[in-house]
Amino acid sequence: MGLPVHHLSEIINQGHGLNFNDYINQFRVEEFKRLLQDPQFSKETLLVVEFEAGFNSKTTFNTAFKKFSGMTPSEFKRSLKD
Repeated sequence: MGLPVHHLSEIINQGHGLNFNDYINQFRVEEFKRLLQDPQFSKETLLVVEFEAGFNSKTTFNTAFKKFSGMTPSEFKRSLKD
């Protein structure tokens, strides 16, 4: 984009009220939700799906998921079955 990193981060913060990591993790959480509903991933563990969504740390994933969805990944998975 030709912008200094700090300038891009400032734009994201002002426009979305999130820091860069939270901004990216929000998209990753949505990707996790989408993948979890994909039949191709129905037999996979939560850990496999979270890695596929772009997370490299289970702790970071769990924290971000709770922050952006208001529930745990397991609770979300159970809600899909209800």
